[in-house]
Amino acid sequence: MGYEIEFIGVNKELQDADAICMRWEKENGEYIVGVFDAGFKAHGEALVEHIKKYYFNNNDGGIIDFIICSHSHQDHVGGIKEILENFEVKALYMNRPWMYVDDLYNKVEDERITKTSLENRLRERYTCITELENIANEKEIEIHEAFQGKVICNKLKVLSPTKELYLKLLVESDKTPLCERSSLKSRVIESASNIIDFFQEYWNDESLRENVETDPENEMSVVILGEMDTENFLLTGDVGIRGFEKSIDYAKNNKFSLKEKISIYQIPHHGGRHNVSPSILNELVGKIIEEDKVINKKAFVCVGKNSNHPKKMVVNSFVRRGVKVYKTGGKTIRHSIEMPKREGWSQIENLKFSTEVEKWS
Repeated sequence: MGYEIEFIGVNKELQDADAICMRWEKENGEYIVGVFDAGFKAHGEALVEHIKKYYFNNNDGGIIDFIICSHSHQDHVGGIKEILENFEVKALYMNRPWMYVDDLYNKVEDERITKTSLENRLRERYTCITELENIANEKEIEIHEAFQGKVICNKLKVLSPTKELYLKLLVESDKTPLCERSSLKSRVIESASNIIDFFQEYWNDESLRENVETDPENEMSVVILGEMDTENFLLTGDVGIRGFEKSIDYAKNNKFSLKEKISIYQIPHHGGRHNVSPSILNELVGKIIEEDKVINKKAFVCVGKNSNHPKKMVVNSFVRRGVKVYKTGGKTIRHSIEMPKREGWSQIENLKFSTEVEKWS
């Protein structure tokens, strides 16, 4: 059975954003169609047009079997509204903080905060998620949790977060009036400046660091294992080290080797440096191989047109493990197996190893 997964780009000067659609064949010749994040509004609009044209042949009445909202950041969730409003959608998978007030309430320090006011605060701080919930309820679309072990349409499995990790991250988040805070002094953001200093990097001298952190909201990202008939893929949102550790442990406990069985990867957080480490990549992809060799693996990263992402040292870390890396950069990338060819589509060139990479700030 064939399948395809597509990373949507918008040919405008926009910030980095993730918007992904996919489909796979069912036994009767029909398709399961799904969306994993939808970027900003412009990406959502592009997804709508793309899905209508290529999945439903510009016919009305197409059905989206599932939407997965990885986490609450606008560059992932903003365009989902467009999908909900333009298609019949069977199910929405997303985690809603206010559903766990009973679990969180013992972390509240301010005695004036009641369970009701805590719920209201969470709804206010996670406005994008609240809006999606409202639309889904109006349209009677089922909303499901997306915690470790959840199976979606028999082919996708959630590897992270666990409910335990999700609650811990909510406590750490500066969006919640709770008593713990992340060890991050401030949210880790890669510089948007075009003035960047570089230094030399070599094939066997990796510059990625082990002890990196991303913010709690990123770590909440839903990590998806897609088990197709022909190959397996991993979708990661903006997840960081903790979410990857949960994913790796869960896979190992279920006798599934990610580095041996995954051939398609989404590079998290637009190729930022605070989401992966050498040891994590050794577990996900494999160890460094001989220079100029490749293995049968590909990695895709969603970035805006003329973005300074993905970071070169992140690309290098995949390349030195034999993975071919591709970026959207304002263009849509299609990866397909045993699916019809499309007229006017052409091969895209993979990113190369860089001998100079960005300095750590």
